[in-house]
Amino acid sequence: MAVTNNRAVFNLDVTAGRRNGYHYFNTYGNIFLENRYTDWGNYYPYTTLRNLWMLSKYIPAQNLQIEFLNNYRNADKYAANDLLAPSKNSLDYEFALTMMAQPLAWMEATGLPEKAFAVAPVINKYRSLQADIHSGQIFPIGNEPSGTSWTGFQSIKKNEGYLLVIREKNKLKQSFIRTWLSPGQKLFLKAAMGTGRNQAITVNSRGEIKVILPEPNTYVLYHYYLPNVGTN
Repeated sequence: MAVTNNRAVFNLDVTAGRRNGYHYFNTYGNIFLENRYTDWGNYYPYTTLRNLWMLSKYIPAQNLQIEFLNNYRNADKYAANDLLAPSKNSLDYEFALTMMAQPLAWMEATGLPEKAFAVAPVINKYRSLQADIHSGQIFPIGNEPSGTSWTGFQSIKKNEGYLLVIREKNKLKQSFIRTWLSPGQKLFLKAAMGTGRNQAITVNSRGEIKVILPEPNTYVLYHYYLPNVGTN
Protein backbone atom coordinates (compact mmCIF):
# COMPACT_ATOMS: atom_id res chain seq x y z
CA MET A 1 0.00 0.00 0.00
CA ALA A 2 2.87 2.35 0.74
CA VAL A 3 4.49 1.70 -2.64
CA THR A 4 1.21 2.18 -4.55
CA ASN A 5 0.20 5.32 -2.61
CA ASN A 6 -2.75 3.42 -1.06
CA ARG A 7 -4.14 2.31 -4.42
CA ALA A 8 -3.73 -1.36 -3.49
CA VAL A 9 -6.69 -2.74 -1.54
CA PHE A 10 -6.79 -6.10 0.24
CA ASN A 11 -9.82 -8.33 0.74
CA LEU A 12 -9.41 -9.96 4.15
CA ASP A 13 -11.11 -13.29 4.86
CA VAL A 14 -12.01 -13.75 8.55
CA THR A 15 -14.47 -16.61 8.13
CA ALA A 16 -12.55 -19.33 9.97
CA GLY A 17 -9.51 -20.12 12.08
CA ARG A 18 -7.22 -17.54 13.64
CA ARG A 19 -7.22 -14.81 11.02
CA ASN A 20 -6.40 -11.17 11.52
CA GLY A 21 -9.34 -9.02 10.52
CA TYR A 22 -11.49 -6.33 12.05
CA HIS A 23 -9.48 -6.25 15.30
CA TYR A 24 -6.25 -5.37 13.51
CA PHE A 25 -6.52 -4.60 9.80
CA ASN A 26 -9.28 -2.04 9.35
CA THR A 27 -7.12 0.20 7.18
CA TYR A 28 -6.22 -2.32 4.49
CA GLY A 29 -9.48 -2.96 2.65
CA ASN A 30 -12.77 -4.81 2.90
CA ILE A 31 -13.36 -7.64 5.36
CA PHE A 32 -15.12 -10.78 4.15
CA LEU A 33 -16.99 -11.51 7.35
CA GLU A 34 -18.86 -14.80 6.97
CA ASN A 35 -19.91 -17.74 4.82
CA ARG A 36 -23.63 -18.51 4.82
CA TYR A 37 -25.46 -20.81 2.42
CA THR A 38 -29.08 -21.73 1.80
CA ASP A 39 -27.72 -25.17 0.75
CA TRP A 40 -27.04 -25.87 4.42
CA GLY A 41 -30.03 -23.93 5.73
CA ASN A 42 -27.73 -21.71 7.79
CA TYR A 43 -28.43 -18.39 6.06
CA TYR A 44 -31.00 -16.16 7.70
CA PRO A 45 -31.09 -12.49 6.69
CA TYR A 46 -31.76 -11.34 10.26
CA THR A 47 -28.71 -13.13 11.72
CA THR A 48 -26.44 -11.59 9.10
CA LEU A 49 -28.03 -8.23 9.89
CA ARG A 50 -27.48 -8.82 13.60
CA ASN A 51 -23.78 -9.51 13.08
CA LEU A 52 -23.42 -6.22 11.19
CA TRP A 53 -25.53 -4.32 13.73
CA MET A 54 -23.49 -5.58 16.69
CA LEU A 55 -20.12 -4.98 15.05
CA SER A 56 -21.01 -1.51 13.73
CA LYS A 57 -20.75 0.00 17.19
CA TYR A 58 -17.04 -0.81 17.19
CA ILE A 59 -15.99 -1.46 13.57
CA PRO A 60 -16.59 0.77 10.51
CA ALA A 61 -19.59 -0.90 8.86
CA GLN A 62 -18.44 0.30 5.45
CA ASN A 63 -15.39 -1.98 5.77
CA LEU A 64 -17.45 -5.14 6.15
CA GLN A 65 -18.65 -7.23 3.24
CA ILE A 66 -22.17 -8.36 4.11
CA GLU A 67 -23.83 -10.93 1.90
CA PHE A 68 -27.26 -11.23 0.35
CA LEU A 69 -28.20 -14.51 -1.30
CA ASN A 70 -30.50 -15.82 -4.00
CA ASN A 71 -33.50 -16.33 -1.74
CA TYR A 72 -35.44 -18.11 -4.48
CA ARG A 73 -33.00 -21.00 -4.22
CA ASN A 74 -33.20 -23.94 -1.77
CA ALA A 75 -36.51 -22.91 -0.23
CA ASP A 76 -37.07 -26.62 0.49
CA LYS A 77 -34.09 -26.61 2.89
CA TYR A 78 -36.19 -24.63 5.39
CA ALA A 79 -39.36 -25.69 7.18
CA ALA A 80 -42.55 -24.57 5.47
CA ASN A 81 -43.66 -22.79 8.66
CA ASP A 82 -40.31 -21.02 9.19
CA LEU A 83 -41.45 -17.40 8.94
CA LEU A 84 -37.86 -16.09 9.06
CA ALA A 85 -36.58 -18.21 6.17
CA PRO A 86 -34.92 -16.28 3.33
CA SER A 87 -37.72 -17.05 0.87
CA LYS A 88 -40.18 -15.17 3.10
CA ASN A 89 -38.39 -11.89 2.28
CA SER A 90 -38.16 -9.92 -0.96
CA LEU A 91 -34.75 -9.66 -2.60
CA ASP A 92 -35.14 -5.87 -2.36
CA TYR A 93 -35.46 -6.13 1.45
CA GLU A 94 -32.63 -8.63 1.72
CA PHE A 95 -30.34 -6.29 -0.24
CA ALA A 96 -31.34 -3.30 1.92
CA LEU A 97 -30.02 -5.05 5.04
CA THR A 98 -26.50 -4.80 3.57
CA MET A 99 -26.54 -1.17 2.40
CA MET A 100 -24.61 0.37 5.28
CA ALA A 101 -21.84 -2.16 4.67
CA GLN A 102 -20.28 -3.35 1.41
CA PRO A 103 -23.09 -5.39 -0.20
CA LEU A 104 -21.87 -8.75 -1.43
CA ALA A 105 -24.01 -10.63 -3.97
CA TRP A 106 -23.11 -14.08 -2.61
CA MET A 107 -24.65 -16.06 -5.45
CA GLU A 108 -24.40 -17.06 -9.09
CA ALA A 109 -26.49 -14.42 -10.83
CA THR A 110 -27.22 -16.90 -13.62
CA GLY A 111 -29.26 -18.87 -11.09
CA LEU A 112 -31.70 -16.02 -10.42
CA PRO A 113 -35.18 -16.21 -11.91
CA GLU A 114 -36.05 -13.41 -14.33
CA LYS A 115 -38.33 -11.70 -11.81
CA ALA A 116 -35.42 -11.29 -9.38
CA PHE A 117 -33.80 -8.72 -11.68
CA ALA A 118 -36.52 -6.26 -10.67
CA VAL A 119 -34.08 -5.42 -7.86
CA ALA A 120 -31.72 -3.77 -10.39
CA PRO A 121 -33.18 -0.23 -10.08
CA VAL A 122 -32.89 -0.48 -6.30
CA ILE A 123 -29.21 -1.40 -6.55
CA ASN A 124 -28.58 1.34 -9.12
CA LYS A 125 -30.20 3.94 -6.85
CA TYR A 126 -28.12 2.72 -3.94
CA ARG A 127 -24.91 2.94 -5.98
CA SER A 128 -25.63 6.63 -6.59
CA LEU A 129 -25.78 7.17 -2.81
CA GLN A 130 -23.23 4.65 -1.58
CA ALA A 131 -20.17 6.88 -1.40
CA ASP A 132 -22.09 9.60 0.43
CA ILE A 133 -23.57 7.11 2.92
CA HIS A 134 -20.17 5.59 3.57
CA SER A 135 -18.53 8.99 4.08
CA GLY A 136 -20.28 9.23 7.46
CA GLN A 137 -19.67 7.44 10.73
CA ILE A 138 -22.09 4.52 10.89
CA PHE A 139 -23.63 3.27 14.14
CA PRO A 140 -26.55 0.97 15.06
CA ILE A 141 -29.96 2.39 15.97
CA GLY A 142 -33.19 0.86 17.24
CA ASN A 143 -33.25 -2.61 18.76
CA GLU A 144 -30.96 -5.56 18.17
CA PRO A 145 -32.13 -7.52 15.10
CA SER A 146 -34.04 -10.65 16.08
CA GLY A 147 -36.18 -11.24 13.02
CA THR A 148 -39.09 -9.50 14.75
CA SER A 149 -37.73 -6.10 15.83
CA TRP A 150 -37.43 -2.51 14.58
CA THR A 151 -33.79 -1.81 13.92
CA GLY A 152 -31.38 0.03 11.63
CA PHE A 153 -28.33 2.25 11.25
CA GLN A 154 -27.38 5.92 11.21
CA SER A 155 -24.63 7.41 9.04
CA ILE A 156 -23.55 10.59 10.81
CA LYS A 157 -22.02 13.55 8.97
CA LYS A 158 -21.55 17.15 10.08
CA ASN A 159 -24.99 18.68 9.45
CA GLU A 160 -26.72 15.79 7.70
CA GLY A 161 -26.65 12.04 7.41
CA TYR A 162 -28.66 8.93 6.64
CA LEU A 163 -31.07 6.80 8.65
CA LEU A 164 -31.80 3.26 7.53
CA VAL A 165 -34.83 2.01 9.46
CA ILE A 166 -35.83 -1.64 9.11
CA ARG A 167 -39.09 -3.21 10.20
CA GLU A 168 -38.57 -6.94 10.61
CA LYS A 169 -41.49 -9.36 10.84
CA ASN A 170 -43.74 -7.88 13.52
CA LYS A 171 -47.25 -6.46 13.89
CA LEU A 172 -46.29 -2.86 14.70
CA LYS A 173 -46.92 -0.46 11.82
CA GLN A 174 -44.99 2.29 13.57
CA SER A 175 -42.26 2.53 16.15
CA PHE A 176 -40.11 5.04 18.00
CA ILE A 177 -36.50 4.41 16.98
CA ARG A 178 -33.65 5.42 19.28
CA THR A 179 -31.03 7.34 17.29
CA TRP A 180 -27.81 9.27 17.82
CA LEU A 181 -29.67 12.56 17.28
CA SER A 182 -30.01 15.05 20.14
CA PRO A 183 -33.32 15.43 22.01
CA GLY A 184 -35.30 18.41 20.69
CA GLN A 185 -33.32 18.52 17.46
CA LYS A 186 -35.33 19.56 14.42
CA LEU A 187 -34.56 18.00 11.06
CA PHE A 188 -35.96 17.23 7.64
CA LEU A 189 -36.25 13.62 6.47
CA LYS A 190 -36.04 13.02 2.72
CA ALA A 191 -37.07 9.50 1.73
CA ALA A 192 -34.30 8.30 -0.57
CA MET A 193 -35.18 4.60 -0.88
CA GLY A 194 -37.74 2.11 0.37
CA THR A 195 -41.15 2.94 1.84
CA GLY A 196 -41.42 6.38 3.36
CA ARG A 197 -42.39 10.00 2.86
CA ASN A 198 -40.63 13.32 3.24
CA GLN A 199 -41.31 15.01 6.57
CA ALA A 200 -40.06 17.55 9.07
CA ILE A 201 -39.69 16.16 12.58
CA THR A 202 -38.46 16.95 16.07
CA VAL A 203 -36.46 14.35 17.97
CA ASN A 204 -38.20 13.45 21.23
CA SER A 205 -36.71 13.70 24.73
CA ARG A 206 -35.31 10.15 24.48
CA GLY A 207 -33.47 10.78 21.22
CA GLU A 208 -36.12 8.88 19.25
CA ILE A 209 -37.92 9.49 15.97
CA LYS A 210 -41.26 7.97 14.98
CA VAL A 211 -41.19 5.90 11.78
CA ILE A 212 -44.17 4.36 9.98
CA LEU A 213 -43.73 1.28 7.79
CA PRO A 214 -47.13 -0.27 6.99
CA GLU A 215 -45.83 -3.73 6.05
CA PRO A 216 -43.40 -6.16 7.77
CA ASN A 217 -40.04 -6.93 6.19
CA THR A 218 -39.73 -3.44 4.73
CA TYR A 219 -37.37 -0.51 5.14
CA VAL A 220 -36.85 3.17 4.51
CA LEU A 221 -33.60 5.01 3.87
CA TYR A 222 -33.85 8.65 4.91
CA HIS A 223 -31.39 11.37 4.00
CA TYR A 224 -31.72 13.79 6.91
CA TYR A 225 -30.76 17.45 7.08
CA LEU A 226 -30.48 19.85 9.95
CA PRO A 227 -32.37 23.16 9.54
CA ASN A 228 -29.36 25.13 8.28
CA VAL A 229 -28.70 22.72 5.40
CA GLY A 230 -30.54 22.73 2.05
CA THR A 231 -32.94 19.92 1.20
CA ASN A 232 -32.67 19.73 -2.59
